Amino acid sequence: MIKAIIISMISGTIAGMGIGGGSIFILLSTIFHIFSQREAQSYNLIMFIVVGMFASISNLKNKKINKKLFKKIIIPLCIGSMIGILIARNIDEEKIRWYFYIFMLIIGNYEIITSLKNLVKSNNKK
Repeated sequence: MIKAIIISMISGTIAGMGIGGGSIFILLSTIFHIFSQREAQSYNLIMFIVVGMFASISNLKNKKINKKLFKKIIIPLCIGSMIGILIARNIDEEKIRWYFYIFMLIIGNYEIITSLKNLVKSNNKK
């Protein structure tokens, strides 16, 4: 129970900053065997609603949301969400876990490579 609370606090903080707290939540809660992959994904979606609500209020107040763009992306976002739900229902939980881990490795490597390229570019400009 304590692990779940700590992981939730860390994930919520990271999610509130807009940098993928949900992925951290799923990763840590499955690694430490707090939740199964499907349970972690379900809790992550609940967390996403709460974090999204508070972040959206803050971003709307600070005028950081382009309302025209938002109107253009909301329907494709909803359709993509429904497709994702249908796909997740029909994939074995063990496969979902491995797909998620592989995805996280790809994203992590991409971020490292991009950061290194940007560091080299900034050093070359000096």
